[in-house]
Amino acid sequence: MDATLVLILVVAAIAAAAAVFVVIQFAGESSGVRGQMKNIVASQREAKRGFFGLRENGTSIFKTAQESRVERKTSARLTMRKRLKFAQWKMPPVVFRLLEVSISLIALAITSSYFNIAIQAISCLTGPIFMRWLLNLFMDRRFKAFDKDYPQMILSLVGLLKTGMNPMAALEAAAQGLDEGALVREEIELMITRLRYGVPEDKSIGAFGEDIYHPEIELFVQALLLSRRVGGTLSDTLERLAKQVRKRQYFRNSAKAAVGMQRGSIWFIVFILVGMECYLYTVYPEAVKGAWADEFGWQVWQFGLIVIMLGIFWVRQVTKIRV
Repeated sequence: MDATLVLILVVAAIAAAAAVFVVIQFAGESSGVRGQMKNIVASQREAKRGFFGLRENGTSIFKTAQESRVERKTSARLTMRKRLKFAQWKMPPVVFRLLEVSISLIALAITSSYFNIAIQAISCLTGPIFMRWLLNLFMDRRFKAFDKDYPQMILSLVGLLKTGMNPMAALEAAAQGLDEGALVREEIELMITRLRYGVPEDKSIGAFGEDIYHPEIELFVQALLLSRRVGGTLSDTLERLAKQVRKRQYFRNSAKAAVGMQRGSIWFIVFILVGMECYLYTVYPEAVKGAWADEFGWQVWQFGLIVIMLGIFWVRQVTKIRV
């Protein structure tokens, strides 16, 4: 009865945490630049309703555009607030910490009934490890979606600039050549929309890719800003940037291929261990059940489980490469 009650409480807590996450993630209003763009559009629509209120509403549009200025953060420190922004999780860091604590408490409640103090201590790290893994997964997904079309867009932009096109017109044309729904195209269209609604040029360009964790975005932004301010051959600068992006992609893929076999080997070893244990349980189930029933045997099982978990964690930390 106690085990059933614990299971019900665990399922209810997980469902509540998932509901909170979904509500915060999808039911919240758009923030940042996209929310400000909605205010600009609303102000412009009000300006079209009547002639007598045109001057006042025009002032409102300009005021909204001025308020929509975005200061690009140049700090290299990757804070939790930035990580949540890069992952597009619309929640404050406090809620993220609460989810970590909740998952850890659930894991501790489960392990406290069946496992020793060592595994109970490790279970307290379940919340931070799981939530950080999920957060990094969402960040990496947006990074890959942007990085997939980024070099192609820059090379297309370089070709259009060499034909004599205006940088903004060339940028818009390069975006049109990408697939519908591509992240790079969405960011370029958002930047051009900001310019059309009166947001200053340096602020509009500076906000390009502000919610994507990519090392080459800042170089692209600075190249555009310097070209608009002091002139120069933007096509040559972007061509060198495109080569750098291509090289970084090559090194990143090579590094992942180099450590991929080592990462896969640990899972292969775990699979072999599980297979051997299942075979032993099938052939001689009394040996496995007897070890579980014996106090010393159960402690040995738990020690082996701890060693396996530490080994998996260590291999993932050693093979974690950021290019």
